Amino acid sequence: MKRLIYAGALLAGLTLTGCQDEDAAPTPTLTPSTPKLDYYVESYEVAGLGFQPQIKVAYEYNGMGKVSRYTVLSYNPATGSTEEQRYFAFSYLDGRVDKLAGYLPKASSPYIEYFYEYQANGNVSRIREHNYGTGVNSEANFSYDAVNNTINVAYTFSNGGSFQYEFQYDGENIQRDKTSRGSQLCSDGVYTYDDHVNPFRNLGYVDYTLNNLSVNNKLSEDVSYVACGFPTLVPESYAYEYNADGYPTEVMTTYKSGGSLARAKKEIYYK
Repeated sequence: MKRLIYAGALLAGLTLTGCQDEDAAPTPTLTPSTPKLDYYVESYEVAGLGFQPQIKVAYEYNGMGKVSRYTVLSYNPATGSTEEQRYFAFSYLDGRVDKLAGYLPKASSPYIEYFYEYQANGNVSRIREHNYGTGVNSEANFSYDAVNNTINVAYTFSNGGSFQYEFQYDGENIQRDKTSRGSQLCSDGVYTYDDHVNPFRNLGYVDYTLNNLSVNNKLSEDVSYVACGFPTLVPESYAYEYNADGYPTEVMTTYKSGGSLARAKKEIYYK
């Protein structure tokens, strides 16, 4: 959710309608003792019912300790059980993610694939998305500005659409950002963070909507949506509970707009 909602809305809209030094976004160094995500459960607060679980995301790892698959499951309120919605399988080349393929249950062919390319220093240079479900492909091209300590990601689509996402990446956290289409500003935001490790960063790859880039956990965000699209849910602040190792075990998100939805809760479990 969070910023991903808005990026996802832009991606969906374009699909349906037609910096930094050499350590800019380094893959974290993982050791056998580094806690690994096992799964998380996301729940939304419903008036009169409390927090109701909506999705569960579970992770699997290969013999080298790298994530090999994650599965997204939804909760059936009638039975209280989970039902698989989709899963993503990782392929590696030279120790880095080379391809990420998404499958629907019981499908033998992926409905979506992501292909990764890297600079000589290991930074991601391009991610290509092949969406076989919509028939519209896209790609994200990364540019690094060492002088201004910013990273620009240009998203382009096979149907002619495009938008740009630029962010200031200080202390390995996205501190400020802006989204634009050509000369039109869509949104700009400012963020604050805690001093604890973001466990999603430890997954060791850059996701297409850049949701796992920051090394710490977001505490607040102040985003001004100007044009291009307006998300239904607008997060404002985040509160955490941590385990003895300093990793978050619960995230409470408070929304400043979202209709009847005021809060969401994410419970995080580790291997």
